[in-house]
Amino acid sequence: MIILGSTGSIGVNALIIAKRFGMEIEALVAGKNIALLNEQIKEHHPKYVAISDEKDRHLVKHSEVFVGKEGILELLQKTQSFLVVNALVGFVGLAPSIEALRLGKRLALANKESLVVAGHLLDTSRITPIDSEHFGLWYLLGNRPVLGMTITASGGAFRDTPLTELPHMSFQDALKHPNWSMGAKITIDSATMTNKLFELLEARWLFGCEKLDAIIEPQSIIHAFVHFQDGSTTAHLAKADMKLPIAFALRGEIEEAILPSIDLSEIGSFSFQKN
Repeated sequence: MIILGSTGSIGVNALIIAKRFGMEIEALVAGKNIALLNEQIKEHHPKYVAISDEKDRHLVKHSEVFVGKEGILELLQKTQSFLVVNALVGFVGLAPSIEALRLGKRLALANKESLVVAGHLLDTSRITPIDSEHFGLWYLLGNRPVLGMTITASGGAFRDTPLTELPHMSFQDALKHPNWSMGAKITIDSATMTNKLFELLEARWLFGCEKLDAIIEPQSIIHAFVHFQDGSTTAHLAKADMKLPIAFALRGEIEEAILPSIDLSEIGSFSFQKN
């Protein structure tokens, strides 16, 4: 398979899952973390590599190195792999998503902007989302008529901050996520709840559902709800670890433990807040 964004958290976890299931890595695409990329090259022996900046080319320990946005597209055109993991951050991920689908590949998608900006242009039947919320929705769907869907949010760094104090918060305050450590962009988007708006738009294109909502669940154990027309609602609970949605995106059905199971007696109770 091909991993775009191999040195980010999604890419690193995708490589862990790939190694666990003996999946071959044909190509790696990274940004500025050349040291980690070189470690990945040494362990996974990709045929092709791409980086973002020409001036870093001499640092990459590989003979087939592509550079920049055009380099990623050229790399995709040379590869034979059917599966592309797109974990690039930001708008730069859109063109590779379009190209991967044009080439007839299957897209395991963690790049939010691809669907937010151009969901109406993408063949979502060949996209598997790598996102705990959308994975939760997919996991719950059956053959029953769906009334609506709800995804959850941690609430980000400012979920307990009074509105009167928000004007005085700093950039560093916004980076203090209460539940986990992520990249700066997605952490800021989480603090402002922009990330949840993106995920609602993604859900619209992935599942064709018009009735969508989001609520804050501070423990990040419940990831999604599907509301059925019969009046019932089903929730998806799992540890907050991206290895589970990544494993399903890369392998399909999984018949072995990816995460430890949840002990509900240790949780106590859940609380929810509207955004």
